[in-house]
Amino acid sequence: MTMARVQSPPALTPNKVARSYAEQATELRALKDEIVGHVQHKEQWVEKGILESIVKILQSSTPSRARANGKEISIYAAASDGLAEDELVRLLCLQLLASISCGGPSFLSPLHAVGVVPVTLSYISPSQNSPQVVLTALRIIRNVTEATSAAPPGSDDLDGLADALFKREHLGSLHSILTQPSADSVIQEQKRLVSSSIARLCKEAAHQNALTDAGILDALATTLASFIVARGEVIPGAENLAQKDGLVDVIPAPASRGASLALTLEAISAMIFDSRFRCCMFLYSPAILAVLPLIEFTPASREPRASWSPDAPGIGGTPGKSFGAMDYLLPLMPVSQPKSSSSQFSQYPPSGFSRNVFSNRRSQTYKFTGLDPATDDSDADDPESPVVPWLIYLVRSTNGFERVAAASVLTSLFKAGLTNPEREQALAFLVVPLLCDLIKEHKKDTFASVQQATFIESDMEKDWAILEKTPEVLARLVGASEILQVSAQECGIIKTTAKLLKDAYEPMATPLIPRPWTPNPDRSMGSAENSPACQLGPPGQVPLYAHKIKMRYSALTLVAGMGALRDDYRKELASQDLVPFIVESLASRPGKPQNPKEKSASEKERRDAAETSAYGHNPNSVIMAACHALRCLGRAVSVLRTTFLDHDVWQPISKLMKHPDLQVQIAACGVVINLLASSSPMVEPLLRAGISKVLCEQAHSLNPGLRLNAVWALKHLVLEVENSRKKQLLEELEPGWLVQLISDDTSEEDTIHTRQRRSTDADDDEDMDAEATDEEEPHSWTWSGMDGNTQRMSSARMQKAEARLMALREADLNPARRARNDTIGIQEQALCFIQNFILNPDRPQDQTELVDYLFSELGENRLFGILADKLKVRVVGAYGRRYSKGRDTVVLYPQARIIMHITYILVHIAASIPRHRQLVIAQTELLKLLGGHFTSSSVEVRKSLCHLFANLSCLENDEDRQHCAQRASELEKLGVLSKLQGLEQDDADLDVRERAKAVVAQFKAPTIV
Repeated sequence: MTMARVQSPPALTPNKVARSYAEQATELRALKDEIVGHVQHKEQWVEKGILESIVKILQSSTPSRARANGKEISIYAAASDGLAEDELVRLLCLQLLASISCGGPSFLSPLHAVGVVPVTLSYISPSQNSPQVVLTALRIIRNVTEATSAAPPGSDDLDGLADALFKREHLGSLHSILTQPSADSVIQEQKRLVSSSIARLCKEAAHQNALTDAGILDALATTLASFIVARGEVIPGAENLAQKDGLVDVIPAPASRGASLALTLEAISAMIFDSRFRCCMFLYSPAILAVLPLIEFTPASREPRASWSPDAPGIGGTPGKSFGAMDYLLPLMPVSQPKSSSSQFSQYPPSGFSRNVFSNRRSQTYKFTGLDPATDDSDADDPESPVVPWLIYLVRSTNGFERVAAASVLTSLFKAGLTNPEREQALAFLVVPLLCDLIKEHKKDTFASVQQATFIESDMEKDWAILEKTPEVLARLVGASEILQVSAQECGIIKTTAKLLKDAYEPMATPLIPRPWTPNPDRSMGSAENSPACQLGPPGQVPLYAHKIKMRYSALTLVAGMGALRDDYRKELASQDLVPFIVESLASRPGKPQNPKEKSASEKERRDAAETSAYGHNPNSVIMAACHALRCLGRAVSVLRTTFLDHDVWQPISKLMKHPDLQVQIAACGVVINLLASSSPMVEPLLRAGISKVLCEQAHSLNPGLRLNAVWALKHLVLEVENSRKKQLLEELEPGWLVQLISDDTSEEDTIHTRQRRSTDADDDEDMDAEATDEEEPHSWTWSGMDGNTQRMSSARMQKAEARLMALREADLNPARRARNDTIGIQEQALCFIQNFILNPDRPQDQTELVDYLFSELGENRLFGILADKLKVRVVGAYGRRYSKGRDTVVLYPQARIIMHITYILVHIAASIPRHRQLVIAQTELLKLLGGHFTSSSVEVRKSLCHLFANLSCLENDEDRQHCAQRASELEKLGVLSKLQGLEQDDADLDVRERAKAVVAQFKAPTIV
């Protein structure tokens, strides 16, 4: 039995125009009835060319508009139940597109070919379209998003979809949808769809900032405040304070029945991710300030809600602390003991998840570099927002995805430094165990019936969503806190993580959904068959397979989070036999994870078979997460020397160094930093693989993240090789380029010069503005929270919030600040390269040779001149501008870590022969500049200075006695001796005092070393 060929309705036949809207509506209804719920009919109509006809109707039918006082208003506010004929046609067309887009990834190619996304987005404005039209358009976007997420590699372009949705012209429509006051079910579903789209697509800083500027974060915060009102958790006395500050009008009505707390929290979490400015924009949203103000609270015993009563046992916060209202909802926490800082290994890059908590993500350039620019502590004493304890309470009082989403928002606030230090203890006791239990609770065995299932039940879909998100949230939460890692480890999370990753590599029969059977596989439906709009794309992934790929990423992220700080946890993770699975995650076409003893000799055959194997395809996100996990585990020397060597980790990493994706190169280079570290057995294999040439090429990269990691790795490599190899490395890197890496500050200055507005770095204690001027340029950003309300503008609380937001925005988005962080990080590693290049303590004659070689290649005077220049205070923006005073100029002081590395270069030069010590003594300006840092707040800088002057004043032999006395005399004239005596007597650090004491004694009575 064959299927009858589908005939095209006359009104939809290409190049034929219907006589009326009524005729079009009749044909569209007939087509809708035929294809809804029938995939094969959808395929036939798409191959017939129906999509082009539907899009042409939508493009030729423009929505009506009405305006009042220059602003668009809804023409449907007072409309009758029925729709106008033209509006009905648009609705039916969109419903057809929604049904087709619901068919899965195979329909993405023809949908994109006819431009469905931009056409659909032209119908999401609630002021120009009926609620049903807007809702249907949003459903199309949701369907396309879901289909793209399930599409095979090459068709999964969520970034392009995000770029289309978050264009400036659509942000007003999204804001309007979220701020609609109606409790109607259609409006509530619109809000849920918008929140869901933001949660799934808003991943880039450019989108996050654009949505924040458009007021969408405020709209989501207002929705969250409506849940606080509905739950009866508005802080007592909030309304009175809101009345005083002009905020009473923004206290929302209780949340409607159809509103989704989980989606609201998830959308907020997506928008505030890794940005202190956006976190504060959320906390200072007028609606949040109105319902959860920072206010003194003394609960009465007659309070009807027992959990808010001080008489209830075991409530409150930390003993000895003044409680806010929300603290009375939480159990009493034990007093936290001061924790000792974990040991740091300067040769290894820090293992935080990202460049810092305010990184703007910048295409995740710094996600795998480990560079943390200085954070400001200027507002460290500001009181914590009541939102923090409320979120902790919300995590405890909800379950499922609401719990995960609340924990995600809380994690962003914690990583942004917006919580009290005492909260870390509360998070360890109240939040981390719940997240660990949530993973275990939703980790269920997969039945055979699900292996090839095209659709899965809603309950299982929810379990999978929770299981995919929770490990990632937990990893971000514990990644920078030893206390939280201990809590997670005590909950057994390391074994759980191992099981998650291993289960994600359970083989499957096929990763793709099979096409439905048809008796005419090569059927032709007309001349349109050759058009891209008529050709179906590849089928989508089996839901279980897509879930496993997401679980690989999530589990790898958790491996990195638990291995970020402690060696014992790294060893425990390695003991779970995770490294084979991490190594396979480095391959786009992975095979079966195997231990070294199980590996087959025919590696190539295994890889060729893996292309069609049951282990699928790892996207770049999984590959980068695997790199991050290896970088964290590799900081344990025992893991580096045994497990990594056994599994030949260096082989796939060296291949990834040439990956076409720049972000993957950065991630792989971050692993190489550790593979080339001291005591690593993989230096020689990597050298044979040509790693030095690759690193030198990447050190010339235009990308600052890749350039930083490459120089960092070269710094390690140059310490481990013999003199001839060191000279070869310097030649490959090029001495002129090394000089430029150290001395080039022009990018930072040029950025400030081209900004055409003032630079306000009020939150950086390294930057100080010059004196003010009367001609200040206006600030281009204003906080919408004031909203022109005179009562708010006169409120001290609102004024403080506005000032802080303006400063944080400047620090978060300031391109000069980002350029400066790039420059300082690269300069630091380049100075370390020189420091390690001339270091050879085991063979002093070799060190002398290397110092002379360095002078010959870089130039003796040139090198000392560069080092002196790096120690000078610079005024950026003072030249080349018409107005060079005031906020246009920023005074930049040398960073402590730059000073320290410069000092150690001189330490190594002075550790050579007397001739080299005399050369250093001759650098009067350089020594004077260094002498100004005896009072540095950095202990390491003061230690390095003691070391330097100990080397300069040392006596090599009897022949050096006269020169030694001369050097001591020169240093005493420069005031070095008196400053050392000051350190000896008054320094707060015992080690510095002892070092200074030894140097002073050597000045007075030098002995032969």
